[in-house]
Amino acid sequence: PVGTGFDYPDTAVGDNDFYLTWDVGAFSDCPPGCTGGKVVVRIPLSQIQAGATIFYGYTYPPDSGLAWGSHLTQDTGDTIFWAGHNQNSALRVFSWAENSNTYYWRDIGIASYANNGLSAPNPDGTDPFLFGFPGKSIIGATRSGNQVWFAWTAGTDNNFPQDHIEMVTLDSSNNFKLTQQVQIWNGGFAFGFPALATNRCTGEVGLSLMTGGGGNYANHAVGFWGDFVVYNTTNSGSGANRWGDYFTIRQNGYTNFSAMGYGLSTVNGNQQTDVRYVVFGRRCDNGQLQRPDPRPAGSRASTGVGR
Repeated sequence: PVGTGFDYPDTAVGDNDFYLTWDVGAFSDCPPGCTGGKVVVRIPLSQIQAGATIFYGYTYPPDSGLAWGSHLTQDTGDTIFWAGHNQNSALRVFSWAENSNTYYWRDIGIASYANNGLSAPNPDGTDPFLFGFPGKSIIGATRSGNQVWFAWTAGTDNNFPQDHIEMVTLDSSNNFKLTQQVQIWNGGFAFGFPALATNRCTGEVGLSLMTGGGGNYANHAVGFWGDFVVYNTTNSGSGANRWGDYFTIRQNGYTNFSAMGYGLSTVNGNQQTDVRYVVFGRRCDNGQLQRPDPRPAGSRASTGVGR
């Protein structure tokens, strides 16, 4: 109906299909007759390549209502995945195999996480989490082999004095068994808005995310999971009350990633957005991982693993 909003699109590419998703009924404000929720659309790559008529499959939006604001798995192969929260101790995980016209979902128990309000104030008094969207939605998602990774922003508790990122890995070949639940965190500043992708050569997971709080302005950073360090790509000098909606990362070639992020600065009294397109990766020669110099240009933000 008139007034139905479509918002927050995301895309992914599988072995044979292109995927597109968006929220239906912007910010849960759905007029009478609107079928609100989240929709995932699947289009065969062969039909796009042919440049002729395309026939697409799609999900029923209310089925994925818990996945409002979430993103699709990158490097997803023969199955697309997405997820939402069912309270703060379970994920509702959706899957749709390319050889099937039926999608499925199941609830997977996880360790409870800090579900309080998010806040990482900038020095100028603004807060990148104040707007509230995408909040704790599962916006980090990728696949590495049979392992499906999901990540989201979480709050504070006795273990995590600053807002942090929760990340889980599920084994899609073993009834989506939880294989790990880890955190990206630092006692002195916050992390948020994670985006994930997978290195085709090594299977490593790349990160694109926000650092901020603790007396620091919000900035964009990139890195690899497991290195326990990320590298700021921006040097913000001012802040805003909304951040990170479209921090992204995608596979770029065989060993590299492309990440997108931004910072904010003030020039001649006017605030400007400093957009960064970042290409980074590792060499992979004859299957052997080549680690880069650990001291590239740019500032570093340490990460830790909790629980």
